[in-house]
Amino acid sequence: MKTNKLIKFFENEGFSVHLFEQDKKQCAELEVWTNGGVDMIIVLNPITEKEFINYVDNFEVDEEIDLHRQDERYKNAFSISESVKDFTDFYNWLKEIKNKLEK
Repeated sequence: MKTNKLIKFFENEGFSVHLFEQDKKQCAELEVWTNGGVDMIIVLNPITEKEFINYVDNFEVDEEIDLHRQDERYKNAFSISESVKDFTDFYNWLKEIKNKLEK
């Protein structure tokens, strides 16, 4: 998919797309919030379907929870069970988007 079409695809899925160039490649940060309000930024370097699919394939709910629970504000705002539900829902949503890309 061409870059402009891919940008529109991600925007239609609810992401804010912030473009940047690195090593002469068009890259992007996809920003979106989980249902619980956690700001998630996905870096695609370069901006391609393959990079997004790799991100989703390598997404680990437990790792995200461990990472975010290092922040005292996050720990005070979310119980572990709330974190599990929030990041599991987010991961399932990412998989739906991945499936759309793969069609």
